[in-house]
Amino acid sequence: MVKSFLDLFVLDLLDDSPKHGYEIMRELKTRTGATIGAGTLYPLLYELEERKLVAGEWNSPNRRSRRIYKITDPGAKYKRNGFKGIEILIRSSNSESE
Repeated sequence: MVKSFLDLFVLDLLDDSPKHGYEIMRELKTRTGATIGAGTLYPLLYELEERKLVAGEWNSPNRRSRRIYKITDPGAKYKRNGFKGIEILIRSSNSESE
């Protein structure tokens, strides 16, 4: 289930604050219990960046350089609409089962 909506989960994490890839993997594990590997996460981040939903920036504080990702305005809108769609789907599913 997490992998189906991984883009929305990543955007939601970035809505809290900008993060680098390892932080995203760690927080996804904490929040969802799902382990997402680098081979899954980084291609997704590159795709989100191509679609202008996130912006990546190289940051080099005092050691090796890391790419920090932050959500963009279109990314925030995509996230809101995505979660709204899921909510509608769940509501309609619950009303059909009653």
